Amino acid sequence: MNGRRLRVWLPLRYAWRNALARKSATGVTVFGVAISVMVYVVMAATADSLQGVAASTGDPSNVIVLSKGSGSAESSRLDTPTVNGVRYAPGVVRDASGEPLASVEMLGMRRIPIPGAPADDPASQRYMTVRGFTPDAFRVHPGVRLVDGRLPSAPGELLIGRLVTENLGDVGIGSEITIDARPHRVVGVLGAAGQFFESELWMTLEELRGKSGERQASAVVLRAAGPEEAQALVERLENSRQVSVSAKTEPEYYERLQKASTAFVYLGNLIGALMGLGAVVAGANTMYATMSHRIREMGTLRALGFGRRRVGASLLIESGLVSTVGGALGVALALAWDGIALSLVSLSFELAIGPANAVQGMAMALLIGALGGFLPARSASRLSIVAALRHV
Repeated sequence: MNGRRLRVWLPLRYAWRNALARKSATGVTVFGVAISVMVYVVMAATADSLQGVAASTGDPSNVIVLSKGSGSAESSRLDTPTVNGVRYAPGVVRDASGEPLASVEMLGMRRIPIPGAPADDPASQRYMTVRGFTPDAFRVHPGVRLVDGRLPSAPGELLIGRLVTENLGDVGIGSEITIDARPHRVVGVLGAAGQFFESELWMTLEELRGKSGERQASAVVLRAAGPEEAQALVERLENSRQVSVSAKTEPEYYERLQKASTAFVYLGNLIGALMGLGAVVAGANTMYATMSHRIREMGTLRALGFGRRRVGASLLIESGLVSTVGGALGVALALAWDGIALSLVSLSFELAIGPANAVQGMAMALLIGALGGFLPARSASRLSIVAALRHV
C-alpha cells in the first residue's frame, strides 16, 4: 500500500521540488505567464466594463429620437416643429401638470484644452462630448443626479461628469474649462452610476444652441410608462406621417455606441493572445532546455519502476504548477487595476474586474501550462532507460 502511495505522490513531489530548485528558469516562466494573464484579464475586463456602461446608461423605458438616418446624436439635427411633434406624441408619460416627460438635448464633440497645459500643444487637448440640457433631463434620466454644487444658471457656467478628471486632470467646482475659445466655470458635478453621462460636460441647452447657431436640438429623450410602452412608442414614431425621425429605445442606442467603442478591445485581446502564445513557446523552450539537463534523472525514475506515463506526467505537472503560480500572480496584478478609472477617446469609465475575469485568466494560465509542457512531457515519456542512464 505504501509503495503504491509513493508511486502516486513521488512524481508530484518531484515536480514541485524541481520547480523550486531551478529558481531562475521557473521565475522567467512564471513572469511570462503572469504578464500574459494580466494583459488578458485587463482587456477582457475592459470589454465587460464598456458593456456594463452601455447597459446601465440605456433605460428600457426611455426612447431616444434622432433625425431620420442619423446614427448618433452628434450628427442628428431636429428642427422646432419636429421637436414639438415628438414631445407630445401619444405614449409619452406626462407629469401632474400635463407636461410631457421629454428631455430636449443637444450634443456635440469639442476639442477641450487641459487646464494649465500649453495651449499650442495638441497632446494637451481632448475630444469630449458637450451636452446642452434642460432641467427635464434629471426627470427623464433617473440615474443622473447632482452630487456636488448646483446647476448652471447663467451663460459661462458648466456641469462636469464625475469622471471628466480622467481626461482633463484635476478639475472641480471653481475650475475654468475653455469651450470654443471661451472660459466656462464649473459650478457642479454630476454622477450617473457608471453611465456615459459621467464623461461629459453639460451646459444649458440655450447656451449650446447659441454656440452652434444651426439647429434646435440633436435629440429628444422621451419617457414611456414601461419597456413595452417604449417599444410601442418607437414603432409609432418610426411609422408616423407627421414627423420624419429615427427612434430607438435607449438600450438599443447605447449598445450600438458601445460596439463602436470596443474595436480596440479586440486588438487588446489579440495582443493578449499573442503574448500567451509567446508564453507557451517560452515555457516549452524552458522545459526542453531543462529536460536536456535531466535526462539521467528521467532514466533513474524509469529504472526505479516508474512507467512512461508517470515520467511524462511529472514534467506536465511541473509545467502546470509553474503556470498556475504565474496565473495567480497575473490575476493579482490585474486586480490592482480594479476600480481604476480609464479613458477611451471621449469616454471615461471605471474598470471592474469580476470573478469571471479571474477565472478566464486562470484558465488561460492552465492552457499555457498544458501546451507548454505537453511536448517535453511526451519526449520524456519516450526516453529509453539505457540511453537515458548513459547520457552525460
